[in-house]
Amino acid sequence: MSELEQLMAYVDGELDAADRAAFEARMAAEPELAAQVAAHSALADQIGRTYAPALQEEVPLRLRLAAQAANDGGTRRLAPWIAAAASLVIGVLAGQAIQPPPLAVGGAVPARLALAKALDRDLAADPGPVRIGLTFRDARGRYCRTFESAQDRLAGLACRDGARWRLETATAWAAAASQPDYRTAASETPPAVLAAVDAAMAGQALDAAQERAARDQGWRQQ
Repeated sequence: MSELEQLMAYVDGELDAADRAAFEARMAAEPELAAQVAAHSALADQIGRTYAPALQEEVPLRLRLAAQAANDGGTRRLAPWIAAAASLVIGVLAGQAIQPPPLAVGGAVPARLALAKALDRDLAADPGPVRIGLTFRDARGRYCRTFESAQDRLAGLACRDGARWRLETATAWAAAASQPDYRTAASETPPAVLAAVDAAMAGQALDAAQERAARDQGWRQQ
């Protein structure tokens, strides 16, 4: 363990009793080391107080899915206060490119998202950054729709719950490099989403006329 790593481990309370005692003995004999410890402790406290609320927020679904897909080859664990600072930097950079609020399976799709607007207004035949696939009713009588969202890099299933769309399932998705002019409703739908459709669907998928009528009636349950 390098001297810097030992210093950070001391600040984070990660040294065992023997190593901690030895380090404190060094601090007593080396005022410069004691000053470094004090500076790092103050910085850790400041970061913790300033960014604690942001660190409590739920990680966006698309970032969780990306993390699950990544193969992290044993990256060294950062000290908590360094991880907090890194999270802040990553959050700022991600926020510049990804403005929409996070999506969570089981949660409502925020109305201001392009995805919510597409689920509200678009038909399966409509082009756009969000492509609607199947529309059907589930066992509770709710209207449900599959989608592929290029902006969110997600494909999933959402069902109308009151005045909002609720995300029932989602999986990482990217549009094919070239898409045919004609495609069936399920041609680009990932298997995980199709499995969710099979589990939820009651009856048959809506045809084009039924889909349009349901949309025009505001997706109200009959």
